[in-house]
Amino acid sequence: MPPTRRQTPGFRGTAEAAAGRSFTLPMWTGVRFIPWLRVLARHGFRVSPSRLPRALGITAASLGNELLGAIQWAIWGRRIRATRLEADPIVILGHWRSGTTLLHELLARDSRLTPPNTLHCAVPSHFVLSEEFASRWLGFLLPRRRPMDAMRLGFDRPQEDELALCNLGLPSPWWVVAFPNDPLPDPLYETLEGLAPANRSRWLATWTGFLQAVQFEHPGRLLLKNPLHTGRVPTIRQVFPEADFIHIVRDPHDLVPSCLHFWQRIAETHGLQRPTGAGLEDRVFESILRMDRRIDATWSSIPERHRYRTRYEDLVADPIAVLRAIYGHFGWPGADEAEPSWRAHLMEESGYRRNDLPLDDRLARRIAADLAEVLSRFGYQRRHPD
Repeated sequence: MPPTRRQTPGFRGTAEAAAGRSFTLPMWTGVRFIPWLRVLARHGFRVSPSRLPRALGITAASLGNELLGAIQWAIWGRRIRATRLEADPIVILGHWRSGTTLLHELLARDSRLTPPNTLHCAVPSHFVLSEEFASRWLGFLLPRRRPMDAMRLGFDRPQEDELALCNLGLPSPWWVVAFPNDPLPDPLYETLEGLAPANRSRWLATWTGFLQAVQFEHPGRLLLKNPLHTGRVPTIRQVFPEADFIHIVRDPHDLVPSCLHFWQRIAETHGLQRPTGAGLEDRVFESILRMDRRIDATWSSIPERHRYRTRYEDLVADPIAVLRAIYGHFGWPGADEAEPSWRAHLMEESGYRRNDLPLDDRLARRIAADLAEVLSRFGYQRRHPD
């Protein structure tokens, strides 16, 4: 039977319409030249002909990033390296499309918290030097909304730090966005376990160096969101034993179609290969299972006072109640002061409508069979298409 349409309340096609008419600056534009060449070489320079202009543009930009990065290091390098974080960070965990961005943006409205923003992650090697100029004059290079889901974009919007790590030249499974037709890259970097000691040390130094640069520029406790950190809890706790972790989950019946749409759209927008979609569904199911099993295995290693789990459905239904529950659990001050900003954000986004995505009988059956343990673990019921 053809796919049915499950109507998300109030959806009017906003994301699809926005995606169809937006130009997006490739997320790899901030990479430096030598790391960029290494990435291309690791993937055998397999760039689709239609994506060659994109690859050449990134290559040209990478030369400028080398120069600006060197200038920043000459001026501020020692001071950045000497910067201490005000506190161990807050880390939002959860699979892509599970509500991590919504939670990140809401929490970021608390002025006491400092998320890495899109500019920090886009040009991580020189944002201390270039942030003021880029924020004032280059905002037009970004669309107003993300092509894959119509969430707002801007250099000052919270962003996940995995993008910064890629642009700083680290191996990452996130490079699958650039090379969607290749095997999943750098799988050991999903958990950081099994890495050679030198590679692990390099990853940690690069990550903490980026966090120091953000802290050097902006006061406040760092607020991180990165789905791949879901597999890195033990390593993060070794570096930041007092970090607080928030894990958000979502009904797989909504999560799976959203992921399928997300990966296809983001590869079209930022990829260096024309995505075929071959094996995408299997990848999504494997990723959800792998990430779920990993967090299940490591969650209890976090002291209870440093971990909290919520559901996307609860966050959408009553965001203020969920945010207050988070603050209460961790004993964070300032919920009363932050609430007007939370409400202002919700009012600003009141016109946002989530994508209307298909769930056919076959996909519903596969979710019930392959993701049964996820459904059971988080109390979601099997669902049949409308």
